[in-house]
Amino acid sequence: FLLLLLLIIPLYWWLRVKWHNTELKLLRLFVRPVLWERVRITPPPSRFLSRILFSIALTLSITALSSPTWGRSSAVISTGSKNLVIALDVSQSMASLDEMPSRIARAANEIRKLAEELDDVRIALVIFSGSSRLASPLTLDREFLVSRLPENTWSSADIIPGTRLSDMVKLMVSTLPEMDLEASLGIIFSDGGFHDYATESAAWEARRHGMNLVTVGVGGPIEVPIPQEGGGLLLSAGGDTVRTSLEEGSLRELAEDTGGIYVRLSGSDDLVSIVKAFLEHISAENSELAAGGSTTTRRYQYFLAPALLLFAAAFILDRRGL
Repeated sequence: FLLLLLLIIPLYWWLRVKWHNTELKLLRLFVRPVLWERVRITPPPSRFLSRILFSIALTLSITALSSPTWGRSSAVISTGSKNLVIALDVSQSMASLDEMPSRIARAANEIRKLAEELDDVRIALVIFSGSSRLASPLTLDREFLVSRLPENTWSSADIIPGTRLSDMVKLMVSTLPEMDLEASLGIIFSDGGFHDYATESAAWEARRHGMNLVTVGVGGPIEVPIPQEGGGLLLSAGGDTVRTSLEEGSLRELAEDTGGIYVRLSGSDDLVSIVKAFLEHISAENSELAAGGSTTTRRYQYFLAPALLLFAAAFILDRRGL
């Protein structure tokens, strides 16, 4: 619709011609044309060249105002938020003391550190054993998230004893928003020893929803006894002391099958740096996917720049009567 302003140009041309003819007519009434040279009267110039330049400049200006577009350029779409779902094993073996002050307390401290360092990441907390429960949905409220961390393995009496994997991964996935371009990552803190041996199905469930898993092994390779809530050690039916050690096999397999990585909590790896790198990598991949589209590019500057130059030239020529 802005191109309709081009109708101004013939109107401008007609007015300039009319003004010029009016000046000539008035001059003829004052002095006859045959006497103009004798009395040294110069007729008004037609300013034809300046008129042409001004008309072209006006055409280019209106075209620039209409914001012409052509060609193709990448269309980058925002990748949205970064989401982190943390699953914490609260099975009885996590009360063992081969991590200080205990396996579960050491894991909880690492989760607090992640929450402090990743202040722009929405974090959810899942606690699991023989069953799973959502302790905190995705949130930026760090105070609330930390308050939902269990103090010990006995503070979650509503969770069935044992260590089951498949239901827990499904619950982790269900906490994520259904937005493909958001960066999502899962972290599992556990000492292994899954009772359902569902590593393959759990990995498939995570891959199906595009969630990489970082698994964190809590504990050491040497078998240690398992404390009980009221004191003493956990005993088997035969009266022997039940011992536990970190079982890394299933944790490593789960991480590798989902494109993630396995780390040992007591190792030298900086978990915060690892998580940051993973989230940035996922965001970058999503940005590349989003840039697969394209859009036309505005080209108004190609018309506006010569229009300004022609306006200047037309003004100079008009002052000179050309």
